[in-house]
Amino acid sequence: MVILEAKGIKKYFGGVVALSNGNLKCRKGRITGLLGANGSGKSTLSKIIAGVYRADAGEIIYEGKAVHYRNPHEARQNGIALVFQNLSLVPDLTVWQNIVLGMEKNRGLFLENEEARALSRAILENLMPDLDIEKKVYQLSPSEMQVVEIAKAISSNPRLLILDEPTAALEQHEVKNLFEYMRKLANEGVAMIFTSHRLWEVMEICDDVTIFRNGEDVATIDFDKEEKDPDKIIGYITGETKKASVKVDHGTLNGQVLLGAKIRPKSKNSVLKDIDLELRKGEILGIGGLAGQGQNELMYALAGSYPFVRCEVRLEGRNFLLNKPGDAIQNGIVLVPGDRQREGLFLEHSVYENTVFPKFGLPDHPLFIPEKEYRTECEQIVDILSIKTPGLDAPVNTLSGGNQQKVVVGKWLSFDIKVLLLADPAKGVDVGAKRDLYEYIVKLAKDKGVGVILYASDNEELVEHCDRVLIMYEGEIVASLAGEEISDDAITAVSMRVKR
Repeated sequence: MVILEAKGIKKYFGGVVALSNGNLKCRKGRITGLLGANGSGKSTLSKIIAGVYRADAGEIIYEGKAVHYRNPHEARQNGIALVFQNLSLVPDLTVWQNIVLGMEKNRGLFLENEEARALSRAILENLMPDLDIEKKVYQLSPSEMQVVEIAKAISSNPRLLILDEPTAALEQHEVKNLFEYMRKLANEGVAMIFTSHRLWEVMEICDDVTIFRNGEDVATIDFDKEEKDPDKIIGYITGETKKASVKVDHGTLNGQVLLGAKIRPKSKNSVLKDIDLELRKGEILGIGGLAGQGQNELMYALAGSYPFVRCEVRLEGRNFLLNKPGDAIQNGIVLVPGDRQREGLFLEHSVYENTVFPKFGLPDHPLFIPEKEYRTECEQIVDILSIKTPGLDAPVNTLSGGNQQKVVVGKWLSFDIKVLLLADPAKGVDVGAKRDLYEYIVKLAKDKGVGVILYASDNEELVEHCDRVLIMYEGEIVASLAGEEISDDAITAVSMRVKR
């Protein structure tokens, strides 16, 4: 039975067309994958259904009636809940307070706090049973915050649950818990819309998929009637037959050692323990392991941005300490952080301003900005990385996630990069943009001899692109995989080892 149908939805933001002709059907008890490249319109459609935006044309038919919800609260009251990609949590409230926020029950003048706590525990028992509901949200890890966002949506007993990139911050066992709970909800008749850039997740959990490209739906595939063909789906998403992966040739590494690093903790606050690593010229060195084992801290240490360790580096025969980010940047070590919105970009500033900003911190930067030269450089970067933007002066927050990530990479391209640090660079990036990013990264390593250190939460990215993979556990490197040893099974097996 169809519970919701979106017909001919159009949405414009200024002169930008977000949706030109969006159509979607959702059925009770079924999980519908909503797929497409970043900027294809899928998140916009989800937000229109959930009352965040109002459509400029078209109609939403929900439970047999045309609806126009004015805000997400009104949609939740009518049985539609959205798990936001950008979290909607209140940092200073507790876990349980966030879960029931906006849906609290009263007993006279007083809130039913114990009932709310019991509801929160019941939901989290299925998703993350060890999570302390009395913790404030700002004390949580990214994966814990994501689970709270999901629990918040579930707490309203929705009849239609929209999950927009809910797994991006989750570990694999947490994804498994979520999928089990989604199947439980589907068996109870709940309809779901599920968006993910990880195709294996779509294949595993979805009953059917609708694919968007350039603001309109281009295909619907019912997995009860058609086979699950990832290449076919990628073809619809990108409009090309080219595959999304850039498979590395696991050959013998003969390049000279480019970088040697010795990291030693100097504070009890350090997540990292003693770490020694080497990176060869032109090598893509992967950093794997379960989330939260010190991978991000390692990247920050190598970028001169982790104050709890002493990081001594030997780069191209020169020894120096990384005490601050400027030390790393001036020596050709640059970081693409995992959270582009908080750490990589000035969202309300233009593509041009974000691209040239790192130059201003250089000690030899001229007093007057060479505007013409910088704009020419920016145009070249936009062209090299195929950044889709209305122009150099477009605010970066108007770009899709994948194009924002290309700007984060692009701002370093005018530097003499020797070591490129990538902290989960493809997180929340669609398959087409992911392919473009990795094609360029591989080219940078193999053609120009740049050393790349890549942390990815998705093992598939490590398997596809890395010459070696170092596995981290509790702040130290516990294993090294090379060549044909690198596989998803091997990374998972070593990552889940028992500490000696």
